[in-house]
Amino acid sequence: MSHAAEVDQFTRPQNLILDDSTALLDAEVNQRINRALIRANRNPPHLKPRKVQRVPKQTHCSVPRLYDSFRALLARPIVGQIESFAEDNLDVNRHTTLLSDSVYRHFTWPQSPSLVLTERVASIVRVGDFEVGTDKFGHFFTEGYSYFRETDDFLNPVNDALLFGEWTESVYFGAQTTGVYSYADLVANFNGLRFWNRILAVQPDPLTERVVEPYIRCENDDWVVNMTFHWVDYIDNGWNESVNCSLFRTLNLLGQVLSEAPHCHPEQLPWRRYGIYGSRLLNQHGLGVMPEYLQPEVLLRQMSPDEYTSESIEWIRSFREDLEFWRLKQDEDPGSNRSSIRDKASLNDE
Repeated sequence: MSHAAEVDQFTRPQNLILDDSTALLDAEVNQRINRALIRANRNPPHLKPRKVQRVPKQTHCSVPRLYDSFRALLARPIVGQIESFAEDNLDVNRHTTLLSDSVYRHFTWPQSPSLVLTERVASIVRVGDFEVGTDKFGHFFTEGYSYFRETDDFLNPVNDALLFGEWTESVYFGAQTTGVYSYADLVANFNGLRFWNRILAVQPDPLTERVVEPYIRCENDDWVVNMTFHWVDYIDNGWNESVNCSLFRTLNLLGQVLSEAPHCHPEQLPWRRYGIYGSRLLNQHGLGVMPEYLQPEVLLRQMSPDEYTSESIEWIRSFREDLEFWRLKQDEDPGSNRSSIRDKASLNDE
């Protein structure tokens, strides 16, 4: 099952005011950056001492080793380290909504398997002037690195990363697993791309197109901290799912959410900040149903136009529609659904 989780930024006490957790979250990231540098600077553990091995002195300031160390300390798959910190640290002030109390409470497991079966609804924390779901920290570091990889350190255009993110959100990080296509996830992913680029700042910031100071520099053959990390450089209202509102896989799922009377505020979106990327990252229309151009088979053809024939694209579309029909049948006949689960279990036991 995908590690996709959702956040509910609609269901909350009317007068809720969260304490600012910026200092705690900044400190956690910066101490992990320091640990990553220790890891990147030490000799690889598999090498024997230089005199025994009789090889030239190790080349220090290895870029691949630096990025591997950052990934190990910040970009854990499934649930990221900073996401876990924000969910578990007793000093972080957060608001948590149970699935049974959330706007997703009417979703069934065939409709939203990873959300309903795990009941993972991310908490909300405050960073400066903005509220953000803890799941976005995982998106920032882990999916942000995927964006960085898709651009091949910006040898490829940013559009390749955006398409990759839209495709993953339409499949296993969103629509097909939770039923939700989250624009706020895409904003966190994109800002994560900015972070991974700024580690060494070889290229200008992809958002501002300006040359920026790197977080890390090489000094005396070792990596050292050059700039301190701050969340306020990245987080804005585009990360908030009650402002940058999501789309849903089907009209039925949208109707279930709307039955909880959520209030979306797209007028608060930071359009000026995102410029040419705004139409890809920000949803000015509020809650709705996923359009045809965001369906996985459409995005896949744009990502790899030479690898997929019309027949293969049509097969993917047909499979998606058949899966949706199966989901509908399970919800219409839950008794049959339970029976089929027991049958599968018994077959596995045999």
